[in-house]
Amino acid sequence: MINIYKWSDTDPKIKQKIMQRAMVDIGEIRDYVAGWMDKVRNEGDTAIVEYVRQFDKKDFELGELVVSQAEIKAAYNRVDPRVIAAIRKQIAISTKVAEERLRKPFELKELTPGVQTGYKITPIDAVGLTVPAGQVPLPTVMQILAVNAKVAGVPRVVACFPPTGDYPEMLIAADIAGVDEIYRVGGIAGIAAMTYGTKTIKPVLKIFGPGSKYTQAAKLLAFGKVNIDMVAGPSEALILADESANPAYCAADILARAEHSPDACGVLVTTSAALALATKDEIEKQFGLLKRQEIIRQSLAMYSAIIVVATWDEAIELTNEYSPEHLEIMTREPLQLLDKIRNAGSIFLGDYAPVAVGDYASGTSHILPTGHWAKMASAASVETFQKISEVQLLTRVGLENLADVVDVIADVESLDAHWNSVNQRLKKPRRMRDET
Repeated sequence: MINIYKWSDTDPKIKQKIMQRAMVDIGEIRDYVAGWMDKVRNEGDTAIVEYVRQFDKKDFELGELVVSQAEIKAAYNRVDPRVIAAIRKQIAISTKVAEERLRKPFELKELTPGVQTGYKITPIDAVGLTVPAGQVPLPTVMQILAVNAKVAGVPRVVACFPPTGDYPEMLIAADIAGVDEIYRVGGIAGIAAMTYGTKTIKPVLKIFGPGSKYTQAAKLLAFGKVNIDMVAGPSEALILADESANPAYCAADILARAEHSPDACGVLVTTSAALALATKDEIEKQFGLLKRQEIIRQSLAMYSAIIVVATWDEAIELTNEYSPEHLEIMTREPLQLLDKIRNAGSIFLGDYAPVAVGDYASGTSHILPTGHWAKMASAASVETFQKISEVQLLTRVGLENLADVVDVIADVESLDAHWNSVNQRLKKPRRMRDET
C-alpha cells in the first residue's frame, strides 16, 4: 500500500519520482488550457456556460452564474446550526490571526540626516478567489482566503467555484467572511473570467487559490495580465520524526493527506527503521476505517512514501530539498530543529499539531505553496492581499547629504539628466571624475 525506502539504496528514478511528485508542468496541457482561456476572453459569458455544461453541470443556464443575496439567505436555513456555528468560530479565529499580522499602514524613519524613508501599505483594489468544489464542499478554503483579503482591506473580493454540487456551506462561509461577489464557475473558465472579464464578471487584479493542474496552469497563463499568489496543489505533507514519535499519529497524518486526491502525497522521513515499519502497519490498520479508500489507495501508491535515512543531517537536507507544503516535526525537541528548516509552507510542531488543525481551526493560512514552490513563495496571508509603496521625504539638507552619491553614480551610468534633476535644486558645481 505504501513503500518503505532506505534512501541510500533507493533507485534514482524512484527518488526523482518522490521528490518531484505532482509538480505542475503545463507543457502537455498548455495548448488545451490556453484554448479555453482564449475562448472565454473572446466569447465571454457564452463560453462560460459552454464550459460549465461540459465539465460541471449539463443543464447550466447563464442565470445561475451569479449567486444572489436571496440564495445566500436561503442557505442558512438549509445547514445544520452546529455547522454554521463552527464556520463562524473558524472565521473568528482566522480573523484574529490575520489582524495580528497587520503592519502599520504607513511609517517614515530618519536614518540619514534630512532623509526620511519608509513605506505605505495599500490593499489591492480587486482580488479573485478560485475555490475547488469538485467532489466536496470546501468552505474552509473560501473563508481563509476571504478573511485575509478583507482584513487586508480589499474593497472587492470575488469568489468563483464550480456548481458540481449543491453546497450551501460554501455560500455561508463566503457571506460571513465578507465576499462581495460569488459566481458559479470554476477551473479554467473561472480563472479566465476573473482575468479578462465578461459582461457578468468584471476582471480582478490578483487571483488566489488552490486547485487541479488545469486551474494552476490557467493561473500561470494569466500571470502578466493579472498577478497570482503561487502554484497551490495537489496537497502534500512531509513528517520529520524520530524514534519517540507515535506511529499511529504518523500513519493518520499520511492518510489525511492521501484522501485529498490520487496525486496528493504523505511522506515520512525518519532515522528509525522501527518507526517506519510500525507506521506502515498502522496505515494498513487505519485504512479500513476510512471512507475514501480508492483515492487513498492510489495516493499511497503514487507519490507517498516512508523514507529511512542514516543521519539527521541527511533528514534535514532531504526535507529542505523536498520543500513541503506542510511540514510536521514530531521529535523530542521540535523547536531545536526549526531554525534548520529553510523551505516549508506551514510548519506543525509536536505530537499534537496535525495538519488538519491548520486546515480547519488554528486560523493560520492553509493556502500554501506546493511542488517546491515553498523554496520561493509563502502562504496566502494578509500581506499577499496588499502592496507596499516605498516612501521618502527629504529636506534640502537631506538632498545635500545624498548629492555626492547621485553625482558619481549618474556619471558612471552616463545619465546626465539624473544629476541635473538634483542640481536644479542645489545649484552646485559638478565634481569631476578625477577629483580627489
